[in-house]
Amino acid sequence: MPPNELNDRLQAIGTMLRLFRAERMVYLIVNILSLVVLLACAIYLLFKGADTVAVLGLFGSSGGITIATGRVIKMWSDAIKLLLPVLEGGDQ
Repeated sequence: MPPNELNDRLQAIGTMLRLFRAERMVYLIVNILSLVVLLACAIYLLFKGADTVAVLGLFGSSGGITIATGRVIKMWSDAIKLLLPVLEGGDQ
């Protein structure tokens, strides 16, 4: 793996993180708040005796809680995608 290319990509990721720090914080706060609200609603519905199948659907692979949890780590998956071509090239 070419060290210059890897260093360039790491610097680009660091620069993007610094430039968009405020937006990332707002995004994370809103997303975590929505996740907490979804969890609270699910717990409330379970204790009120709502249909458990419908409530547990929030936790399934296409459920709102699962999607909200996945969005919290979206930035990191995007950063890994930037590094992946360099890392894969080094294995060959």
